[in-house]
Amino acid sequence: MNRRHILTGALALAASATVLNGCGSEAERRTFPVEVTSTPMTGANERGWTVTVESAHLSVGPVRFFEGRALTARRFDWYTLIGGTAHAHPGHYSPGDALAEMLTTHTVDLLTGATLGDASAVTGEYGSLELTLTAPTQATDAQGVLSGQAMRVRGTARNAEGVERRFDALTSLPKPIQGVRFEKSLGMEAGRVRIAVKLGTWLGRIDFATATDLDADGVYTFPADSQAQNALMRGVEDTTAYVVTWVEGAAQ
Repeated sequence: MNRRHILTGALALAASATVLNGCGSEAERRTFPVEVTSTPMTGANERGWTVTVESAHLSVGPVRFFEGRALTARRFDWYTLIGGTAHAHPGHYSPGDALAEMLTTHTVDLLTGATLGDASAVTGEYGSLELTLTAPTQATDAQGVLSGQAMRVRGTARNAEGVERRFDALTSLPKPIQGVRFEKSLGMEAGRVRIAVKLGTWLGRIDFATATDLDADGVYTFPADSQAQNALMRGVEDTTAYVVTWVEGAAQ
């Protein structure tokens, strides 16, 4: 069955009180808020650059939740040939049934965080989510902070030799990020989902010396085929850059 259509079926099951998986439990309709925030980068990255983030924005949504657990497995990464560190990648991921979805798109200031809205959901065993980082529209980014891209981080990078780069990093993804880990046996308890973006993972592979395009304000951007842009893309695509937790209790 196409997993894009499973959520409707799951909600129908809940409405008709159909027993799931023959275990005697029944799915119930519910909603829960979804919020996005970030965790700061600490220490130098893999290439020896210490980064001070001045602003970070993300266009995010829809967010879809599935029963299938995210799996990780080590595999060869060509990046190790040029001095990088191998990272875990999704392996044999099967999303299974859809259990919840939050369909709206928002531009989020990651340094302050924001609530995206409520996900329409059913109770059940949650294992993962799919995160869509969508290019913004005029309606979702009225102030134009993303310049038409899905994510943007600005700041200053410094290395041990005293080289400094003020930078402006932007990128978009061609497809949703699948298989982000979120394991929760969800009933009717009060709470919300928090998605924390690890800025250290986004920026952790970048050699800022390869950010060679300098604008009139003295800010470096990343050439399309540069190590910096490729490393940024890999960091944003990395499922481990998104830590998803259930926060107990009513939203403040």
